[in-house]
Amino acid sequence: MYCVACGSSLERDARFCTRCGRTAYVATPDPSRPDANAPSAVAQKSAPSRETVIRANVREYRPDGLGMGSSRVATASDRYADADTVRRGRVTAVTVIAVTLGLVIWAGDLSASRLRGPAQAAATPAPRITPTPVSDQARQEAVALLGSATYRVEEGKLGEAIELAKQAQARWPDYPEARAFLDEVVPKATTTAAVARAQATAAAVAVDGMVLSERDAIAKVMPSVVHVGTSTAAGTGFVVRDDLVATNAHVVRTAATVEVRAQDGRTFEGRVVARDARQDIALVRLSGSALPAVKAGNSKALRPGDGLIAIGYALDLRGGPSITRGVYSAHRTIQGGTYVQTDAPLNPGNSGGPLLSLRGEVVGMNTMATVNASGQEIVGLFFAVAVESITTAANAVPR
Repeated sequence: MYCVACGSSLERDARFCTRCGRTAYVATPDPSRPDANAPSAVAQKSAPSRETVIRANVREYRPDGLGMGSSRVATASDRYADADTVRRGRVTAVTVIAVTLGLVIWAGDLSASRLRGPAQAAATPAPRITPTPVSDQARQEAVALLGSATYRVEEGKLGEAIELAKQAQARWPDYPEARAFLDEVVPKATTTAAVARAQATAAAVAVDGMVLSERDAIAKVMPSVVHVGTSTAAGTGFVVRDDLVATNAHVVRTAATVEVRAQDGRTFEGRVVARDARQDIALVRLSGSALPAVKAGNSKALRPGDGLIAIGYALDLRGGPSITRGVYSAHRTIQGGTYVQTDAPLNPGNSGGPLLSLRGEVVGMNTMATVNASGQEIVGLFFAVAVESITTAANAVPR
């Protein structure tokens, strides 16, 4: 036996050539050529040519998938193909390992970024911002504007001061004094404005969705307030309809006609068309007066502590009606009538005058004060007929 690669003599059952290290591809003896079975001296000393190797038929002991120990006839080309397959397998294995390691590293980075969360992300330093170049003229204008803003603060004109400071900051965006000025003045201006709004709201009333001061509310009702007099008594009244004046029954008493005097001094003769002694209501019809009617409110909407205004010709003083203020306490039922209790002072002559809510609406008609057993007036306890009773009585009078 000999090696088909280098021609060296091999022992029986040898798996590798001891000379060249190749796998022992053993030549098969040919019975028809006895002389060819023995290796020649040349074959033992030199390797056969590539053509001889390729053409040589050898028998290889190797598994082929049909079971261990199977044998087949292999050529030298198979040997070269096996070596190439081994090299390709090694390259493929290295590639697979490299790709697997890359995926493992990428997955680890992704998990770490998720675990870091927004806290670590926020720790990333912000990009550095380069200040915008500002000319010397712009700087000078900014300084002058901020100086003017400071004077405005001293004058109490915080809104103008803030506007000037903003203009200064617009000319010089990185002006530290302007930024500090705004940080200090803006909150102060906001607080001042809030206080001013609260004070205005506290001293104002809402009428028809609009905010009015107490003075404006009184001025709105005043043209409807009239003086009512008879030959024996005098009091106050107010226009509830373009042709009707409401007053107290105890003012007109049993008179059929009364004198009505408007705020502008005009006088009219009024005819008493309705009386309700139990609720102390009387209605007087006017003709051609063209006096405006008051707006009736809702006395049931009052809450304890709500402000009230009483208007009337107290003590029949000349020069216009008197005005007093108080608060609402509660509704009271007295001798079958419904009354609004207030501490707004009422004096003789106030009878029949309007009681206004702080919405500028009439919620009652001033009627009476209270006295003790000795006839002395009780301070702070006054009553007005609820406006709902007056409206009901007026609606019952035909035009």
